[in-house]
Amino acid sequence: MQTFSFSDHFAAKRPSVFVNTLFLICIMVLYPIAGAMLFSLVDGGHQASSALLHPVQEMLPLLRMIQSVGQILLLALPVLLLAGWHTGRKNPFSPESLAFLGVRSSVDFGGVAFAFSGIFLLQPLLFTVTALQDIYLWPSLGTAGAEVVRQRDVLDSFLKELALVRSFPEFLSVAFVFALTPAVCEELFFRGYIQQNYSRSMSTGRAILLTACVFAFFHLSAANLLPLALLGCYIGYIYSRTGNIAVPFIVHLANNLAALLLLLFSGRGELMFGSHPEYLVNTPVWWFVVACSSLLFIKVLLQFSAPAYDEG
Repeated sequence: MQTFSFSDHFAAKRPSVFVNTLFLICIMVLYPIAGAMLFSLVDGGHQASSALLHPVQEMLPLLRMIQSVGQILLLALPVLLLAGWHTGRKNPFSPESLAFLGVRSSVDFGGVAFAFSGIFLLQPLLFTVTALQDIYLWPSLGTAGAEVVRQRDVLDSFLKELALVRSFPEFLSVAFVFALTPAVCEELFFRGYIQQNYSRSMSTGRAILLTACVFAFFHLSAANLLPLALLGCYIGYIYSRTGNIAVPFIVHLANNLAALLLLLFSGRGELMFGSHPEYLVNTPVWWFVVACSSLLFIKVLLQFSAPAYDEG
């Protein structure tokens, strides 16, 4: 689409699919390693392994800080520097470099509203996909499936401890770490840089799908690969149609905040039959909800297919 036509001036410095993928692999390998190293550096390495698996209250602020700093240093900062290299600007925050990543001075608030509604309309389908996996897929895989569920439960337990809040200021801190920082850093990295570069070497649809798959793998949860890939496809699609990183950022932020609030208010995570998904998916009313929300979601997608978005 015409929104990205300006970046053709930097085609000579655009990485190939191979280079782009190699960069992705390096970041995905370095990300957990850097997090562990940063924790050891700050903590002196005394309680690193145990605190990472079973954090005590005193360690929560440190772990949250590492989470945010890691995303800023390994996701946002590299693409800001690379954008400056692409555009030939020494200042990574120059208008040209920011525009290269899809950072625009104006926002289509109508598009934001549709995209915002779409992320909530998608939730029943995502929940159903997760529930069907729990009911049919993982049990059918035997020991391997049980290990996938075990790893997910360990990760969920760890995230619940990190997201535990006891005051409003602490809630703001948790929201910054688990909602705002990932929305900014991951969208700059995956949509602003990776998807945009992939789209110059392959069709837009393939670029969206490939970026969405990498986005899902980045979160290191086999149990959530398919839901995260579907989410990534939606965010990638609206970015490809609007060319403005603010739109996927707001959608990503809304999704993270909704997940955080659900985590905080669901107690043991049993809200909406979370511990017994079969009760919900075996209810005819639920499938009616999924059908209605899916139809409305398709309407949102069609809105972004309108000619107005082809004009940039």
